[in-house]
Amino acid sequence: MNFKMDIICKFVFIFVLKLALSEKVFKSVPVVVKTYENDSVLLPCYVNHEDGELRVLWYKDSTLLGDSADPNRLLPLRTRMHANYSLQVDGLIADDTADYTCEVIRPEPLGPVRQTHAIEVQYAPIVRTIPEEGYLEVKKGEYVDIGCEATGTPTPIVNWKKNGESMALLEHRSRIRFRAEHRLLAGVYECTATNGVGDPMTAAITVIIQDAPVVTTSRSFVHTAIGLRAVLASKLEFAAPPARTAWYRDGKPVRTDDRIIIMVKDNVHQLIFRSVRKSDFGNYTFRAENSLGMADVSFKLTGVPNTASFKVDPSLNKADATSYTLLWEVDSYSNIIEYNLWLRPYYGRPATTESDFITTETPNVWSKIVVPGDSNEGPIHSAAYSVRGLTPSTVYEAVVTSRNRFGWSKPSAVLHFATEPGAGKILLSTSDYTDFTPILEDPEPQQLYNITQAQVFERFNELSNSSRRDKISLTCMFTFAFILFKYFC
Repeated sequence: MNFKMDIICKFVFIFVLKLALSEKVFKSVPVVVKTYENDSVLLPCYVNHEDGELRVLWYKDSTLLGDSADPNRLLPLRTRMHANYSLQVDGLIADDTADYTCEVIRPEPLGPVRQTHAIEVQYAPIVRTIPEEGYLEVKKGEYVDIGCEATGTPTPIVNWKKNGESMALLEHRSRIRFRAEHRLLAGVYECTATNGVGDPMTAAITVIIQDAPVVTTSRSFVHTAIGLRAVLASKLEFAAPPARTAWYRDGKPVRTDDRIIIMVKDNVHQLIFRSVRKSDFGNYTFRAENSLGMADVSFKLTGVPNTASFKVDPSLNKADATSYTLLWEVDSYSNIIEYNLWLRPYYGRPATTESDFITTETPNVWSKIVVPGDSNEGPIHSAAYSVRGLTPSTVYEAVVTSRNRFGWSKPSAVLHFATEPGAGKILLSTSDYTDFTPILEDPEPQQLYNITQAQVFERFNELSNSSRRDKISLTCMFTFAFILFKYFC
């Protein structure tokens, strides 16, 4: 134990002795110089000459730069050693960042002593993207691995954006890795490196995720008339790899000529009819296909009216306890032959007395009212109709369809309206709707009323009416037979 303590004491003594001798030799102290490119730096190596002539060597890290005892050894460019052994470095560049050591060689038995300084050349960030070309394309399901290697002094901080929007990352990072599970993860990933020196450095990496095409349209039901110009338009939102596109009618490619042409601009594909003929009416499909899948969108080029639109205006929608005035407009290049106005109760206010209750539940079925059209050739047709015989304080819903010489339109959005309070039997309900503002509401997907369904409703009501007529006829017959029996018997 005593032997180990002796060894430790000797090492401590030698270290303290060297430190003391070093302090005795050097008049200068170690420094760290933080400066900028193109500046000049003077690193001191001031020594005592009491022990005679000294030999001084300068190192950059472990590389020898100069030796005071060897005048033939040339210092690197931009570097020189002064008579007092100080080292001067001019025109600093980033590579000059290093530790610089002044070593003093003393005569025996004294050993060498060293003093180390540091130069930190601060410079703006430099960014190298991964991959270097700034472009990466992967298939859906593969991994995306991108990065921005930023160098600079001080060490830069890297922030990321995607398509111009900041990414909420938990920490600053130079690499991003994720699985390409959806095409929306593709985009332009932009990294910005900042370190407080100069301007921030920005680089971008475009990430493409291969997937099946995506096509959209803003209007799939196109109303037109013979002799007019009509356009079917679909936008190719996405396709990687690029997609093959085509227009079809009833499953067969559309034949183009001087009258029917195809145009593409900014990924919008158009099928243009310069002058519509009756034979052009029908169903069309735009299709995009690549090696990963296919997408299409369907169109109907037709002369039937556009969907009607109810007008909600308190000054025009006149209402009382048993009637309500409905107004609507429809676009049609041909005159409207007739409208079908469909109505049914929706809900009403609570009953107040026992006599107000209806003992049997009102069937929630549509009733059809046929409203005559007009002789106006359009293109805008207006109509108004006052519905009578309604229940007071009751909410109804209405849908309207239109027919011209080409057929029936699609149903309108649902209009909810309410009658005014009044005497009479009230529908059983749990809410008060005496002050109700008419509301337009699109029908839910499972309640879309296309032409076929409208015809079904019509037949249903006709059957219901027929059934009621049959019941009335049977009742009358039994009554008449009973009267005859009582009179003659």
